[in-house]
Amino acid sequence: MGTTPSSIIALLLLAAMASDAVADVRWHASMDEAARVAQPGNRPIMIDFVADWCAACKVMEKDVYETSDFERAAEPFVLVRVDADHRTDLSLKYKIATLPSVLFTDSQGNELFRATGFIDLKPMMELLGTLPHDVSDFNRLGAALSRDKNNFAALREMGGLLQAASLYRTSIDYYSRALQLNDAKRDAAAREEILHALGGNYLEVKEGRRAVDTFNRLLREFKSSAHRAEWTQKLAQARAITNR
Repeated sequence: MGTTPSSIIALLLLAAMASDAVADVRWHASMDEAARVAQPGNRPIMIDFVADWCAACKVMEKDVYETSDFERAAEPFVLVRVDADHRTDLSLKYKIATLPSVLFTDSQGNELFRATGFIDLKPMMELLGTLPHDVSDFNRLGAALSRDKNNFAALREMGGLLQAASLYRTSIDYYSRALQLNDAKRDAAAREEILHALGGNYLEVKEGRRAVDTFNRLLREFKSSAHRAEWTQKLAQARAITNR
C-alpha cells in the first residue's frame, strides 16, 4: 500500500512537533538524593543554583535546559536544582554570590568546577563535553580527605588530577593546601613539584602576579634544579601577563 500525501504531511508534522518538544530532563530536589544516584556509577553532579527573581535563570531554563541537545549532553551527569534563597545552607556551603551559578562536583558533592553568570547553549554543550564523566578517582581522593583533610598525599594527587583535567582553579586550591603542611616544608622535592605545578596553573588562569611570585620563589629556593631554564622562561610569560 502506498503512502498518501496526507500521511506524508502528518508524518512531517509529527517530526516537527517532536523536534520542538521540551526535553524531559530529570532534576533532583536535594543533594542527598543526587549523591545516592551518583555514587554507584561514580557519576559527576551538576548543581544549578537559581531563584525566582533571577531573570537569567529563567532564560537558561528555556533556551538551554529544555533543549534536546542539553538532555543528551547532560546524560552522564546527575542534575540538581537548588533555590538559593530557600536553601541558604547550600548557598553558604558553596559560597554562592552570583546567580545563575552552575557547579560541578564529584559524586559526594565536592566541588570540581563552577561557572557563574548566563551560559548559552553552545558553551554549555562544550563544558559538558569537556568535564570528566567518570569521577571515580575524585571520589576516592575526596573520601580520603573527608577522613583527614590534611592528607598530604591525597592533596597532592588531587591537585595533579584536577590539573590534568584542566580544572586549574580548583587544582590551585588543593596544591595550596598541600603547600601549607609541614610535609611540604620538610620534603624539598615535593615542595618543588607543588610550586612548579602551581606556577603552571597561575599561568593558565592568567594570574600573572601570583605566577611571578611562584617562579621567583622556585628560582630562589632550588638553585640546582634542572627546571631553572623553564622557570626563567615562564617567569617572563608571567611578567608579560602582569604588564598587560
